[in-house]
Amino acid sequence: MGSVALFPAKIEAYEGYIDPLEYPEIRMLAVNPQMRGKGIARALMMECIYRTKATGYHSIGLHTAEFMKDAIRLYEGLGFEHIPQFDFVPLEDGIVVKAYRLRV
Repeated sequence: MGSVALFPAKIEAYEGYIDPLEYPEIRMLAVNPQMRGKGIARALMMECIYRTKATGYHSIGLHTAEFMKDAIRLYEGLGFEHIPQFDFVPLEDGIVVKAYRLRV
């Protein structure tokens, strides 16, 4: 139905575009198109937040692109805030990869 990866803190995940983050980061959230709208993405996000809290971290982050409108709506609805100091542009296509963080 869906999948997500929760990267540990302090890992080199973005090939030098930004320094390793001091908190875990959600990556590669995906839900089968036929299963969207059923709360699967939200449940996967909540599990990542739960695991982050359980390991003693006080923040969790993620990166996404501006065109991921539904995803951004989900993240902001969960309380994630845009932190532009960790945004980056990996290619010369002008797409900004935006950073978000939630204090847990």
